[in-house]
Amino acid sequence: MNPAAPTILIVDDDKDVRETLSSILQSKGYRTTSAASAREAIGKTRTQFFDLILLDIKLPDMEGTQLLSHFQKTIPEALKIIITGYPSVKNAAEALDLGANSYLTKPIDPSLLLNAIENKLQEREHKERDTAKRLEEWIKLRLRKTQSSEFEDFLERNAVTLACFALNKTQAKIYIGLNALGVASASEIASLSKVRREEVYRAMPELEKRGLITRKLGTPSRFTAIKPEIALKILTKTRIKAMKEEARNLGKKTGELISQLKKTSYGIEEENSIEELSQQDNVLIRLIRMTKKARQQIMTASSFEQLETVFLKNMKKTIGTKPNQISVHAIVGGSEPNEQAQEFDDVHTFRLLQMTQARNSKIELRKVEMLPFNLLIVDGKEAMWGEFQPEDSNRTILWTNDSTQISILKMAFENLWRESQRIDCNLDLL
Repeated sequence: MNPAAPTILIVDDDKDVRETLSSILQSKGYRTTSAASAREAIGKTRTQFFDLILLDIKLPDMEGTQLLSHFQKTIPEALKIIITGYPSVKNAAEALDLGANSYLTKPIDPSLLLNAIENKLQEREHKERDTAKRLEEWIKLRLRKTQSSEFEDFLERNAVTLACFALNKTQAKIYIGLNALGVASASEIASLSKVRREEVYRAMPELEKRGLITRKLGTPSRFTAIKPEIALKILTKTRIKAMKEEARNLGKKTGELISQLKKTSYGIEEENSIEELSQQDNVLIRLIRMTKKARQQIMTASSFEQLETVFLKNMKKTIGTKPNQISVHAIVGGSEPNEQAQEFDDVHTFRLLQMTQARNSKIELRKVEMLPFNLLIVDGKEAMWGEFQPEDSNRTILWTNDSTQISILKMAFENLWRESQRIDCNLDLL
């Protein structure tokens, strides 16, 4: 059945009448729901919007006129047609006075019923079109003052942005439409925002709960939007809270998963292995892990920027916990930030020395004008070479614990060391 078809609630204590009316209406494409009592009907209108209600005037738990009066207060936008097996001028007049849109008698003539429903729905549609047209003209006039585009484009564009704040697109359109209207009924919001009236009714409780709109007391129900600066502050705060909670949950799950995977992890690195690392995060993690494992010696050759930003802080922390045990030989290369300052007081070089100095540690920093390779060797057991922060994601970065390969890399480093210039520093920087 077409989800956009009008929805009709049939309220009658006679099961045969409910089933007959449902069959007739569904054959014409309407969507129907039935209720055998006033209590059941009230419950269903709290969770679903109905375009039209067929209401028997005699019900087991309440007079139909009383229920009609209740619906006029709670869902004034829904059309109401009274049906009765006890017709009288008094009943008809009372029903129409209470807001009924039409009055039919039993036994119901299907053609009269369908004509009445079709006519009332068409009347409302024409009225809503006129209302929508007036609203659009008014909004266009306001938008012209801000030199904005047509409201439909304005609505679509900003609804996409507002949806980033954990609203769905329908909720975003409703808020934007109501913000433009100031104070409006659900029907007026639906007309302007191009959201089906049923969806507007469904979205309103959630928007109220989240503090984005407020409901005005009175009949029919009217709504107003919270000021945009306040609404966005509320949405941002809620979004940040949700993200923090998600991060906490991920952290908890990460710890649990690592614990579980470690139980089945082989945990032994293959000897004489050479690996290619392709993911930058994996490269950084490997560099940090290698630095933390150092016990005797760190040999590194890299640019100023890579040495300073990639792993040197971790190197300093490692050295600080093991003074007099680890020697560091670092070669930096490339043009320094201040090409006119070649002395030790060069700001960039001084910052590197600050980061590498540790009390009583064996640290030596050297430099070359042109660096032929980037390299990290730890304790003569592990080595990594390549661009540690590659601009090109296709650049190759390699790690090895192969003794033969490490010997070759150490020889290349020592040759470069002999060609480099020593940077002397006698200051105790810690």
